[in-house]
Amino acid sequence: MKLIHCTLALSIVIPTVQADEKILRLYNWADYFAEDTLARFTAETGIQVIYDVMEGSETLEAKLMAGGSGYDLIFPGDTVGERLMRAGSLQPLDPAKLEALDDIEPGLQQLRSHYRASNQATVPYTWGTIGLTYNAEQILQRMPNAPVNSLDLLFKPELARQFADCGISLIDSPDEVLAVVLIYLGREPRSAKPEDLAAASELLLKLRPSIRKFQSQPVSDLVNGNLCLSLGYSGDMTQAQRAADAAGKKAQFQYHIPREGTTVWMDTMAIPVDARHPEYAYAFINFVMRPENMAAISNFTGYPTANAKARASVEPAMRNNPQIYPDDATFKRLVAGQDIPQADMRARMRVWTKFKTAIGQ
Repeated sequence: MKLIHCTLALSIVIPTVQADEKILRLYNWADYFAEDTLARFTAETGIQVIYDVMEGSETLEAKLMAGGSGYDLIFPGDTVGERLMRAGSLQPLDPAKLEALDDIEPGLQQLRSHYRASNQATVPYTWGTIGLTYNAEQILQRMPNAPVNSLDLLFKPELARQFADCGISLIDSPDEVLAVVLIYLGREPRSAKPEDLAAASELLLKLRPSIRKFQSQPVSDLVNGNLCLSLGYSGDMTQAQRAADAAGKKAQFQYHIPREGTTVWMDTMAIPVDARHPEYAYAFINFVMRPENMAAISNFTGYPTANAKARASVEPAMRNNPQIYPDDATFKRLVAGQDIPQADMRARMRVWTKFKTAIGQ
């Protein structure tokens, strides 16, 4: 699940609403629409929008599991949607009411089928991969032949040490980081087997002295020169480059999907089982799934869209970048998310906690 810019809960009402007016209540990450998406939806449909911003996936799950959230449309990540559907918190979608299901990117259609509980209750929204974002100048200054397309760059301690002075960060997500580490080790990405977790722990503890930060939003630190290498979301590179260009900085940021493989994630749109206005939710899904609207969202957020027809209108720097829009062969190497049993998740979390709190290993 992608967290963008803001981690504080807030509500945006467009415009002020009255009790008898047409109102859509939606729950999504901050800055996860184009700047005019909501206003144009209201202008076209007359449906006013109350936009509550998520603090995190855990908060979303808690609200939906408790029932009575008051939301008509939510934007869960793929594995979150899977858990919510199994818990009976989402309603199956009526394909007859959805106008663009056939336009979903082929790779996402395949990914969507992986989620057996929720694939009839969610519509893909945006997606991306976990990989390496880096400041090209800083990395190549320190290592002219740096293996920027390989996890060796980060997971070989002797290489990571060479970039520790300019700053390395890891996404603050134990499931994603452990999955990538286990892929690198040639093991099952979502494993909780003691021998697999021991191998992952050994690698991570050797790496720990070189890690400066754990964070899901490294863009500001990348632009400000506090980081030169980050394992995180594919959109970080686009956002960092835009911010650097806007600030008049000459930094060049690049992103690579590791050749060893990595994980792919997908954010979705879903209607809670107790939504008061599901018809407004359907209207919004159909509105944002139009190619021109999905392209605008992609151009604003820096993430690929779900609608294949929108790709032609996405900024060339994104749509022509195979690290952002991977080809079919690369897509097949990507590992989908998985709803891990609680006992397994606790075992993985213990490895993560030991890693994060270790000093001077």
